[in-house]
Formats: sequence, structure tokens, C-alpha cells
Amino acid sequence: MSHSKLSSQKGFTLIELLIVVVIIGVLASIAMPNLMGLTEQARKEALIFNTKTLLTEIEVYKFQEGNYPQAADAEAFINNFTDEFNALQSIVGELGTDDYGQYHYESSNDNFVFSIKLPDSETDEYIGISNTNGLEEGLDEHLSLSE
Repeated sequence: MSHSKLSSQKGFTLIELLIVVVIIGVLASIAMPNLMGLTEQARKEALIFNTKTLLTEIEVYKFQEGNYPQAADAEAFINNFTDEFNALQSIVGELGTDDYGQYHYESSNDNFVFSIKLPDSETDEYIGISNTNGLEEGLDEHLSLSE
């Protein structure tokens, strides 16, 4: 009698569970690269948005102070103005400060340029802002005042 009770119990066998695990693994291996691509695209869009916001913040600064933020280079700009500009704080939070070469900043009283190298792009891609051209995407190098 106990033999018939054991065979009538419902449940999954080890083989059935292994098959489900393999199917989930195959689906995950298909979906993950697509999701990773979306993550990188979202990161790029966030950097573009924050760079455009920084343009507005710098223009407000010029309106209040009479000139653009003065800094010898990108490192000085980041160190001196991160607290002043929320968008710069977000950009630096995303990219970090391990390599200041991924940033470029130049200014005079009447002009400024700021550009960043986008991370993890197959080709070197930069975005930048300036008082003359606004936001520029798809650049192949940092912006410069002499251009």
C-alpha cells in the first residue's frame, strides 16, 4: 500500500527541473546582450542630457557673473565647479575622474567649450557644448576654442 502512495505523489523529476534550468539559461543568454545594449544606450542618453543641461547652467553662470567659468584645464574646471553645476556633478559621477583626458574645457571671457569622450564606444565618440554651437554630438575629437 505504501508503494502506491509514493507513485501517486505529484512533483517534478530531476530531469524536468534540469530541462527548465537549461531553457531559462538559453533564454537569458539571448536576452542579456540586448539588455546590455539598452543599458549603454541609456547611459549615453543620460550623458547627452546632462551635457545639454550643463550648457544651460553655464549660460546662467555667465548671465550672473558676466563671464564664463574660468579654468586652466578640464581638471581645474571639474575641481572648481562640480559643486556649482549639478549637471557637471552628474557627468563626473557617471564617468569618474580616473582619467581627466576624457574631458576637455577651455574658456575665455566671451567663449567656452566643454567636451567629453563617451565611454565604451567602439569608435572614439565625443559630445560637446559651446556658446557658439550649443550641443554637438558625434564628434571625433574634443572641441577646442581655436576651431
